[in-house]
Amino acid sequence: MSSSITAPFYLATTFTSSPFGGNPAAVIFMDTSLPLEKMGGYAKNFNQPMLSVVSPTSLPSDSEKTLVRSIRFIAPNGKLVPICGHGLIAASKAVFSLPEVVANGADTIHFKNAHGQTLGAFKHEDGSFEIQLPVTVPGTVSDENKARIKAAVDKAFGRNVIVENIVNGGDVYKPYVLVHLHESEDLAGSSVDAKELAATGFIVNIFTTVSPTSGQLFVSRMFSPSMVPEPHEDHVCGSAHGVLVPYWSSRLAISPGEEFKAKMVSQRSGDLRLTYQKAEGILKLRGNVVIFASGTFPL
Repeated sequence: MSSSITAPFYLATTFTSSPFGGNPAAVIFMDTSLPLEKMGGYAKNFNQPMLSVVSPTSLPSDSEKTLVRSIRFIAPNGKLVPICGHGLIAASKAVFSLPEVVANGADTIHFKNAHGQTLGAFKHEDGSFEIQLPVTVPGTVSDENKARIKAAVDKAFGRNVIVENIVNGGDVYKPYVLVHLHESEDLAGSSVDAKELAATGFIVNIFTTVSPTSGQLFVSRMFSPSMVPEPHEDHVCGSAHGVLVPYWSSRLAISPGEEFKAKMVSQRSGDLRLTYQKAEGILKLRGNVVIFASGTFPL
């Protein structure tokens, strides 16, 4: 017997203008206080790189043009993720597409995550969307751990890669590690056996090089054997830039408040416009979002 209770959902792909690029996510409007086991079941059913669960109604707000919604990010394995950049920008597109929001003319959303953090989202006149994420101060990795990580990376890439530096995600992104590869390494063209990266001891493994083209400042890829289904690559990871941008800003002398471009070079790839608000500890990520399906889901 089918359920008479349904929830609206959207399938969207982010940081791209093509339905065949970027990083897909499912967005469903339902009670964010439901047990994680239940929300995790929905995430498994949608089988997208991320499920964003958004409260169907707005919380109290100081401005009629600013919406406040609860949000939960659920990975395909059913686990709760504190912050997901592409899940956040997909949710922004979905909320701004609701008829009642269009009629209201709201241009700002404050999403409240499971940790009580406020994640801002904005709609620009050109149709792009902007989200705000916290940034970190990348932490140092001991020589012993660098050697262990390097060994795992070599196995994953199937060769002796040239590593410039290895840092961790600091206090904000503790499960993250960033591996800076030499510019001679073809990051986009590399075949990576991500299962080998479980040996790094980090959940999120970010690889980056200076951009080989003039369109972006740096390029990157992200792998997570424990959180992302095979081949364990996150097509476009917004939160990775909470580590990438502070790291590269010091190396490339990026001025605070200056917008610049970066690219994730997975097979689907994604384009990001970034602004580092260093004094505020905020990263602004801007990009396009394409909704490619919508409907209702039985609860």
